[in-house]
Amino acid sequence: MNRLKKVGAVVSIIIINILVFGIIPLNILLLWKDFPQWIMILASVVDIAAVILIAKKAFSGKTAKILAIIFTSIFAVMCVLFAYACPFWNSDGFKSDRPIHYYENSDLTKKEALDDLEEVMDCLRKYHISFVDGLTPEVQAKYEEVRADFDSKDSVKRIEFVRGVRSILHEIKDGHTSFDTWDGVLLSDGPEMESKGYSIYSVNGLTEEQMKKLVEPYYSYETPRHISVNMENLFYLDLCGVEAPYEVVWKDEEGNEDSRTYSRDDFINADEYYELQDKYLPSDSNEDYVYYEIDEEKSLAILTLKHCWISDLYRDVLRDMFTEIKEKNIKSLAIDLRGNGGGDTYVVNELFKYLPVDTYYQGDNFRKLRWNYLTFNQGGKTKNKRVADLEFDGKVYVLTDKDSLSSAMLFTEMIVDNGLGKVVGESPAVPCNHCGEITQFYFDDIGMWLSVSTAYYTRIDSSKGDYIEPDYPSAGEDAIKKLCDIVSDK
Repeated sequence: MNRLKKVGAVVSIIIINILVFGIIPLNILLLWKDFPQWIMILASVVDIAAVILIAKKAFSGKTAKILAIIFTSIFAVMCVLFAYACPFWNSDGFKSDRPIHYYENSDLTKKEALDDLEEVMDCLRKYHISFVDGLTPEVQAKYEEVRADFDSKDSVKRIEFVRGVRSILHEIKDGHTSFDTWDGVLLSDGPEMESKGYSIYSVNGLTEEQMKKLVEPYYSYETPRHISVNMENLFYLDLCGVEAPYEVVWKDEEGNEDSRTYSRDDFINADEYYELQDKYLPSDSNEDYVYYEIDEEKSLAILTLKHCWISDLYRDVLRDMFTEIKEKNIKSLAIDLRGNGGGDTYVVNELFKYLPVDTYYQGDNFRKLRWNYLTFNQGGKTKNKRVADLEFDGKVYVLTDKDSLSSAMLFTEMIVDNGLGKVVGESPAVPCNHCGEITQFYFDDIGMWLSVSTAYYTRIDSSKGDYIEPDYPSAGEDAIKKLCDIVSDK
């Protein structure tokens, strides 16, 4: 009976400790936007007190009591430290029930604006990889300027608040740290005009290039090549200071123009816009993001990857492709990453399993991570889990354009810097030395998402420069033609 009592005590202690630690994933994945970190301190104190009581009643030996209390105390302290360090505490990036808040340019009170600004700055100070030693002088100066501006007003328009925050983030020179709305309000004529071959050429006399210059002070980027503007989106028009009525010039590829005048009432929410897209621009919503084609005459396989997503579909496509490559003795393989905006960096690891290398440098092996007061560097090589029966030892090419971003750029870097292939097309718009690994926080009263970079990546082979430069340059849309010419010559 005494033995059963001890076993029950041990199990109870383990369960209590698991419940305390479980608060962290519960917060990150499911519940609570404003859950204070001191809750972990309270839970840990309760945990230790409960274990002391259990140990006194269940364990007769002094050593067992001391060990139970010491183990629990160490575990509880680690839980508290982890909660205060974790950049995903109270974040919203992993929660599936994302709130919907369509863009509107209404007022915030001075207090709301100043409180939200401090919350933004607190996230930056605690988690951004660039601010381990505090804010840089440029960011600090811009923050003080924006705060003084908000403090001088009785109320602050939401777009003024957004401009202020984005002007601070602009000083970081980090394309992954941003302040964005996910629920747009868009021009109702857009889908119909696009179905007729038209796109917006200018709004109130401003072309897209001119609007990019207007939005630049409020844009997060490593290089201006990364700037983009959606001229159908009311948020971007307000951000650029373009006011109603909107004199819009639509133009098709042949140069034909259609001029129309719109008010703010002519903009609709994103859901309504997508319904019109389905009406005027029907598409296959089940279109695969990854697929391959094989040209036996050219002895060429082309794997198209529109997003860097790890999935069973992706793994199945790789296996099917390399099986067919082996059966047909294909000599060249190209991975088409044009327009791929990124995703999971480990898509390239799955591909490497089919290449004849034992070890390679992973992009994550060259990064510095920050979790609040903790920083650490990663290094070393990655061991390849080779699929020996389907290994491909032919020529490898990567097709890129300026929109091959984030993980797609890193995919290309790993191919190039490990000496496994060549690049065809345009240089991606983002540099190899960059911030990333974001945590996200949602601001309910504004309907905006703050993304903060917690890591800094450096290029695997620093001698190759800051950008991926193609071995065979061409316009992005001509990359396939260029590839075919290369393969034919060989």
